[in-house]
Amino acid sequence: MNLNSFFNLFFLLIALSQFIEPLRVGFLFTYVAPLVIVLIITMVKEALDDFARFRRDKAINLACYRVFEKGVWKDLYSKNLKVGHLVKVNQNERIPADLVC
Repeated sequence: MNLNSFFNLFFLLIALSQFIEPLRVGFLFTYVAPLVIVLIITMVKEALDDFARFRRDKAINLACYRVFEKGVWKDLYSKNLKVGHLVKVNQNERIPADLVC
């Protein structure tokens, strides 16, 4: 369990304990607000991570490779590579994921 999950669980348990009358200490808002704030911050962080991953994936999918097809070399984006393509990979160039060397 990472630290973020621990804090989420902690604030959730504290907020839930305030619904039990003998355990109630103060206003419910003062116990629910920290949970909501922590969850909002977590959601924003996850959204930023997903957006960064999306941009990285898009850049990788638009990488151009030389492919030998029908007797000629032509350029194809990595997202358009198919089974059976003969791909020319140069030195210090990223290798497409499913390429057999």
